[in-house]
Amino acid sequence: MPRLSDKRVSSWFFELSESLAAGFSPSESVRLAEGIPKTIGASLSQQFEGGSSWTAALDEFCPFLQSGERSIIAAAEISGNLPSVFKELGEVRKEAASFQTRIKLASLYPIGILHFAAILFPLEYVISGTLEAYFVSVGMILVPLWISLIILSIAFTLSPRFKKGVQSILPIIRSYSINRDLTRFCRTFAACIRSGVSVETCWQWAIDAADSSRLDKEGQLAIRAVKAGRPASEGFVEKGGFPKELKQQYRMGERTGSLDVNIERVAEMYSGIAKKKLFLATLVYPQILFLVIAVFVAIKVISFYKGYFDGVLDILE
Repeated sequence: MPRLSDKRVSSWFFELSESLAAGFSPSESVRLAEGIPKTIGASLSQQFEGGSSWTAALDEFCPFLQSGERSIIAAAEISGNLPSVFKELGEVRKEAASFQTRIKLASLYPIGILHFAAILFPLEYVISGTLEAYFVSVGMILVPLWISLIILSIAFTLSPRFKKGVQSILPIIRSYSINRDLTRFCRTFAACIRSGVSVETCWQWAIDAADSSRLDKEGQLAIRAVKAGRPASEGFVEKGGFPKELKQQYRMGERTGSLDVNIERVAEMYSGIAKKKLFLATLVYPQILFLVIAVFVAIKVISFYKGYFDGVLDILE
């Protein structure tokens, strides 16, 4: 099925939250909620009428859900806290949609300038009557640009790993990606702990939700410690993927019995850092793109006028 936008999924989560909070059954709630294809809504409704759980129904018919969302919903179903969890997930998706829109809008201006330059500067070929050369010149700039954008878009959609790999090498975006993964880990872990899920399952679901190779190795060490009957914190290593402040809050939570509160606290911190980094990226990268395009335009202007004045000098001679 085609990928659903964060805006549509956000709307669906909010409507589910409102319907469930108002006392509607799961079957009625998914029938009333909009944002996802009606065929999926109808299939979910039939599943619920047949006695299916939220976890089983969503796993079968909702491939657009992220791993962390599935884990949080599964934990919320155990604790009976689905309305508030759907509202939380809606806020997260709404926030993601807002940032994506901001990035797209910030990129429109420099890309528009590039198109303007590509169309304007080869006009000398039109003046000289060589239309074919004009279209070739425009195409040499725009065709590679659009092919690159299309290939990247397809690659990002089909391979989240490729997308994360690209993000990991870009300054600012890399920091955003790391803090976003930490936020997903912490939110999933806190939600699972509050729902009474076992610590081992909390760790496994949270690691799956983060989908981060940085966190996976140390996370598996923590899971092994839990399986051996020891505290998960004994699996922490000096130079692991988890930051020091998260490890400190986890150790304190283990001793005081307030793991959910401590981990939720650092989740908010990482979420705030991720927002700031992404906002900074929406300012910096379009400016870099604009600068590159401005240099290109300047070179074309200089080249054009150089050719013009060389022609004038040739006439004068």
